[in-house]
Amino acid sequence: MAVSKLLLLSAVAVMSAVGQWAEPIRIPALATASDECAPSWSVRDSNVYFVRVRGSDFTVWRCSGCYHRERLLDSDSVHLEQVTDSVIYATFNGQKWIGHRLTRGKRQRYAELVFSPETTRGSTVLTPLRELSDPDEFTMFPALSSDGRTLVFATTRGSDTHTMDLWATQWYGDHWGTPYPLEGFEQSSANEITPCFLGRDTLLFASDGFGGKGGFDLFMTVYRAGRWSPPVPLTLVNSPADDRDPCILPNGDLLFASNRAGTFDLYYAQRRQKGRSQ
Repeated sequence: MAVSKLLLLSAVAVMSAVGQWAEPIRIPALATASDECAPSWSVRDSNVYFVRVRGSDFTVWRCSGCYHRERLLDSDSVHLEQVTDSVIYATFNGQKWIGHRLTRGKRQRYAELVFSPETTRGSTVLTPLRELSDPDEFTMFPALSSDGRTLVFATTRGSDTHTMDLWATQWYGDHWGTPYPLEGFEQSSANEITPCFLGRDTLLFASDGFGGKGGFDLFMTVYRAGRWSPPVPLTLVNSPADDRDPCILPNGDLLFASNRAGTFDLYYAQRRQKGRSQ
């Protein structure tokens, strides 16, 4: 009975939380003819990182001071600098960062997770997390909790249809534990990707398998009593197009990627009730 009550409270908490962001605004200062995606917030250097993709090529960019709405929406205030590394998606917690990159295997290219002991992103030596990656599977889209103890990622492991599900692993001081699928809700028969922590016990992610407005939509789930609550869509943020790659700024505002205007661009949704996300 106690567990059922906690799960009910979790569902209520999620329902009240999904409406905390206002209608999103496209960020014209970062938009080009290329696809902009994969925003991430670095705690240590207070920068937003994102990726521009054109065809099979991509470049990584650092946006200095892009954590204020006024600066993000003002083209003259945005300062961009290209970063020279091979990581597409990255996640930071202030002490380290983890990303995913494409690497060539014996038969084909595959996505693997990599680790950097440095606190900021740049031309660093990247170490593959081989205990979490598999050359026969795709392992990508990492999300590191603020305390660095939990890592959630998307992977095709355990899927007969090669769709992506969310898995997690725990840090044990000197190694990552055995990965396991998120418990608490049945993941869809399609794809769950691009997770992002909101605080310590809430996860945002994108899925094209739970219904919604169309394509990939953003969802929220809350961790209570050892289980993740059934995901609820961010209705005010989602569109009939693809909405993915959520990124929470320190003031609780939301960045994400969407192709609702044609190509993928970055969008900004202001939090209605201000507060820090950690």
